[in-house]
Amino acid sequence: MGTLLTILRESLRYKGREAQWLWLFHRVSGLGILFYLLIHVFDMSLAYFNVPIHEEMIALFKTPLFSVLELAMAALLIYHAVNGVRVAILDLRPELWVHQQKVTRLSLMVTAILTAPTVVIMLIYTFNANFGHVATAITH
Repeated sequence: MGTLLTILRESLRYKGREAQWLWLFHRVSGLGILFYLLIHVFDMSLAYFNVPIHEEMIALFKTPLFSVLELAMAALLIYHAVNGVRVAILDLRPELWVHQQKVTRLSLMVTAILTAPTVVIMLIYTFNANFGHVATAITH
């Protein structure tokens, strides 16, 4: 944990502008995705080893708090994927580094374009699951 805090502290001191923040958020989103994956694998293993605890965890995952966390996870996943493509393109085509600010803006726009409908659709299903059929007309 000390290493993670050192990385975060030193990252905030570096003045690398947009690229620094994208790098830092890429690392944080990757850790969030890893954490989700570990919880998911653990929960799915409980379906085999301890069904009652698995069912309790599924009930917990259906609460509004976890619905919001699921929305955040979708946004993190989309950002991580799009930024990973940006990094791969810049690594494969070093001559594009002179256009890094443009590529950065483009990747952020693509992330926003892909995240917006995803979050809206997930919010509709979250409201329907937690508060009744609020948005039935939109989903049908």
